Amino acid sequence: MHLQELLDIGHLLDSFPGPPSPIYLVAAVVFLIWTSASLYVYYFRRKVFAGNGALIGMATKFGPYAIAIGVIGLFLLAMRYLGIPYISVRFLLYLTMLAAIGYVGFLIYYLVRRYPSRLAEVRAAEIRRRYAPERKRGKRRR
Repeated sequence: MHLQELLDIGHLLDSFPGPPSPIYLVAAVVFLIWTSASLYVYYFRRKVFAGNGALIGMATKFGPYAIAIGVIGLFLLAMRYLGIPYISVRFLLYLTMLAAIGYVGFLIYYLVRRYPSRLAEVRAAEIRRRYAPERKRGKRRR
């Protein structure tokens, strides 16, 4: 594949793109691993990140986006292999790959810039909860 072909709008938006090249098999494996790992981390986040509430919150907040990107990528690759016209357009698959790269970039940004302050907030809340005096249950104030 040449760069000129990759940048050609007619090539990207071709409704009947023809049989996929072997590179699509690599993309299918990558999206399958991505989706499987995202599902595992999301559904078992309390076990995977035991004791780290900030990472549990991060997995809860951002996990569904990773799952959605992976499922869309697998769907578009399946349509490409089946040769379904208009849905197997190269542009949609490339856009999904760019979304995956952007998502990884965002996670790196979040871990470097936002995660340390979020971790400090979660730890401070844990300390407050642990050492706060318990309310008495017997008497009511009037």
